[in-house]
Amino acid sequence: MPDEPRRVAYVAHCLMNQNAKVSEFAKCAGVFSPLVERLVKNGFELQQLPCPEMSHMGAVRWWASREQYDTPGYRRHCRNLAKSVVDLVMLHQDAGYDVVIVGLDGSPSSGVRLTSTKASWGGRPEGAVHGGSDRRPGMGIWMEELKFEFEERGLAFPRATGVAMDAQDFDLQKAMVELDEFLTEGKENAA
Repeated sequence: MPDEPRRVAYVAHCLMNQNAKVSEFAKCAGVFSPLVERLVKNGFELQQLPCPEMSHMGAVRWWASREQYDTPGYRRHCRNLAKSVVDLVMLHQDAGYDVVIVGLDGSPSSGVRLTSTKASWGGRPEGAVHGGSDRRPGMGIWMEELKFEFEERGLAFPRATGVAMDAQDFDLQKAMVELDEFLTEGKENAA
């Protein structure tokens, strides 16, 4: 195993700690074990990304869509967090690590391939449990700002994927197959 490249996964905070999510949206207590087990099995060291929603809005907060988080203040908050994350990623890259990012698809902040949308939300929160926000392709605000920070420094954004736990039609088996394909693809490219 010493000949294999070292690998590190930067994982969305709420995939490593479901307790950070808005109250009723945690799908398990604590860590999302199927994800962590697969990453470890594939030789990844784990780094937990910060949770910009919690550090910006607190532990007791309402649910929100991408449109509500898309403000100059929240983007600035995310960009400030991104600076230290990119510093750490650069240390891993300089040491020869294969770096990947695993976000939470369907999240207004941590989505990589899928984010939330509900332009009509505003005022008193309604509809979170019965219907909730919709999903559309694209990155969440936090992932966009993280990507912008890489680009501003002239660096490529690492390979990234998301686990769609925040999608209404989340299917654990399908999500794990997609993750396995992503991890296998990366292992082949690193070899």
